[in-house]
Amino acid sequence: MNKENLLIVPTIKFVPFRKDNILRKFETSFRITDDELKISAASAFYPAMAGICQNIFEPHCFTERKSLDKVSNSKGFSDLAEGRIDMYVSLASKKNLEQVQKKVKRLQCVPIFQDTLAILVNKNNPVKGLNLSQLKNIYLGKIQNWQEVGGNDLAIHNYQLTAEKNVSRNAFNLGITEREPANLPQSDIEAMPDLVNVVGDDSNSIGNIFWSYYARMYASVQTRCITIDGVPPTSKDYPLRFDICMYYDADNPKTQLHRLVEYLASEEGKKLIEFAFQSERKVL
Repeated sequence: MNKENLLIVPTIKFVPFRKDNILRKFETSFRITDDELKISAASAFYPAMAGICQNIFEPHCFTERKSLDKVSNSKGFSDLAEGRIDMYVSLASKKNLEQVQKKVKRLQCVPIFQDTLAILVNKNNPVKGLNLSQLKNIYLGKIQNWQEVGGNDLAIHNYQLTAEKNVSRNAFNLGITEREPANLPQSDIEAMPDLVNVVGDDSNSIGNIFWSYYARMYASVQTRCITIDGVPPTSKDYPLRFDICMYYDADNPKTQLHRLVEYLASEEGKKLIEFAFQSERKVL
């Protein structure tokens, strides 16, 4: 994998209250004033949640990896079920919800933001866009050559992040195939930088990643996003949009948790969420 073609913004640049972070300031009227609250987020949404946390925690109440951590979906929902964290921010699969609801009888799922699942191809691929039906058929193995969708006479190589670990796989299954894909040769990729790299290295490739994370974290000269139904992932009309939710136990006794949920539902809280999730870069 040619990492020279990929600029990665280190995750450490998004750790709240570090002197060298790149999180932006937003004036808020709400503050978390004790150090008991524990929040985790799927890696794709950690930078945005870090921006939220820096603007609502009192600095002395925030502890790195305790107050906010980034974890896989399987760990995040397991930690929530076992009471090791107070809130998890992600997109759940049916399996995730069943796992938590065995122990959390009053699980709350509150949408806070809509993100889009961007479809990546190699920059040398002449295909500029697909319709949703074509995309589904590619991932179901019904379309296996780029020539069938206006591209070169080359086999399509499908790449995916591993199922149990990554939230984008949940979105992919919900929005594209509605079940586990039937034909995914060369699919298992462990980490998001590796996914972007392998799509950049393989001219026959296709992959997917959440737009807010891709645009904020990576600048790849070898990959680009294609349109779906003629619409780019930056548009509110893009068809692959998903509710990113905060999951928590309604019976959790921590007052700060319920104050936070109430604040994020307020007009000011919604503006903070929008501010934190929006990327300043518009990479396509």
